[in-house]
Amino acid sequence: MSQQQLLNPPAPPTLHETGCLLLASSGFYIRLHEDGSASLVDGIQDITLADFTPAEIEGIAYQLNRKVGNTR
Repeated sequence: MSQQQLLNPPAPPTLHETGCLLLASSGFYIRLHEDGSASLVDGIQDITLADFTPAEIEGIAYQLNRKVGNTR
């Protein structure tokens, strides 16, 4: 690997598109809203368990990305 590749890893993800992100086979998913906010949903009972502001969901995405080693 070149020095440039080592110093410039991919940026953390951002979440600004609507849709759903299934959390493995748990039955839980994150519902992403148009305004950048999100909800944690129990997909089996169709119950919203938590709501997140856009800043909170961005922080969660960043921390998940950091935990798997994909940070700047």
